[in-house]
Parts: sequence; structure tokens; C-alpha cells
Amino acid sequence: MVNLVTLDARAHRDLRVSRHTSPQTAQVDAVSVIPREFQRLVAHYPIFFTKSGESGRFEPAALLGFQKKENLFFVEGRWDVAYVPLQIQRQPFSVIPGQSSLDITIDISSPQVQAGEGERLFDDNGQPSKYLQGVTSILSTLVSGSAEGYAFTGKLAELNLIEPVGINVEFVDRSEAKLQGLYWIAAAALKALSGAQLAELRDRGFLEWLYFQMASVSHMSSLVARKNKLLSGVTPPRHPEVPDVGPG
Repeated sequence: MVNLVTLDARAHRDLRVSRHTSPQTAQVDAVSVIPREFQRLVAHYPIFFTKSGESGRFEPAALLGFQKKENLFFVEGRWDVAYVPLQIQRQPFSVIPGQSSLDITIDISSPQVQAGEGERLFDDNGQPSKYLQGVTSILSTLVSGSAEGYAFTGKLAELNLIEPVGINVEFVDRSEAKLQGLYWIAAAALKALSGAQLAELRDRGFLEWLYFQMASVSHMSSLVARKNKLLSGVTPPRHPEVPDVGPG
């Protein structure tokens, strides 16, 4: 059970946090991402959009697997991909929503939180460690990136550039997966945009993000390959984990 407390230099002076993602945190089939990450995500993950049932707003997400809590990029307790999304990197830290200042909280129930091993959060003078400074940078990037993301998807929706997509996959063992609730860029609507509309997307940096999303879909084939290797009992080759905590 999550137990969030506000980070405090005095109360948490001796607290340490492991850089390694806990299996519990990694057990997700998709993770929300921000457009600022697209340039690095596009090398590894298929990116789609999901729609909030409450607000109706769209949000980009990296697809990690085909079943609930299936993360095909997390193998034998480690990430085997060169870039890990920021929403995973920031664990077990978060920020208090709606606050003007960046008040950081930590889930002290997380397996990553330890007393004797891992990264220190504060130095002997009670100042944030280099590790905590990196975490703070990630959280700040996520807060600003979330606002950018909603501006991006809001504009796409306004121009009717987001459409639903159904994905049906058959694996090597003849099992199937049918993914619903995903959206991508409507290619036909994109081609129909006027020069002025394309110029606005370009000037706001949205056109680049849009093309990154479209290009990322090609990784669906590699995601299927990961699933087939798992079903066949073949472990995919490992890649080094992200060495430093930071927004990338």
C-alpha cells in the first residue's frame, strides 16, 4: 500500500533509495510519457494516446506489453532497454498536485526505500544530494511536460488529428491480444491540413512530436518479437540501464 510523506531533510536524513526499479513498479503494460521524451522514446517504444474517461483529454503513453501489468522491457528484474521513461525513473518520488511550489513526496513503503543501502537523499549538512537534485529535475520536467503534453494533444484534437486504433495480434503460440482504447495520428486528416495549420504546428514544436509518434508505431513489430521470445523461452539481450537520474 502506498504511503506518501513529504520529503524532509531532518526526518529523512539517513534514508537511502535504490536506483533499481522495483518489480512492483515495473509491472505496468503502459506508462504515461511527455512529448519532450519522444526523441528518446522513439528509438525503443511504440507511443500511442489514451483518453481520460473523466476529462476527455488525451495523453501520450508508451506501450510496454499486451496484457495487464505485462512489461516486456523489464527482464529478470532489470530494464533491458537503453532509455527508461521519466515516470518510471522518478519512482518512488512524486509531487503534490496543484501546488505552486515543487513539494516532493516519497513513498516510504516502496521496496526502493532503504536505510542502509542505495543513494543518499541528503548530505551531512542536510542539503539535497546529487541524486536528489536529479530526481527534482525529473519531477520538474514532468510537471512542465504534462502541461506541454495537454497543449499538444488539445491542439491535435482540435484539428481532428487523433483517431482510435484497434490492434489485433497473434503470437507464436497462436494466442491473441486485442488492444482497445488506444489512439494515434490520423494520417488522412494530417494530409488535409492547410499550410497555415501546418505552420502553426511547426512553430509550436508540435509537428516534430507528431512525426515522432507516427514513427514510433513501427516498434509494434519489435514488441511482438519480445512477446514471442518470452513465449518461446528465449531471453532477449540486455541493454544497460540508465546510469544517472536526470531528465535526459
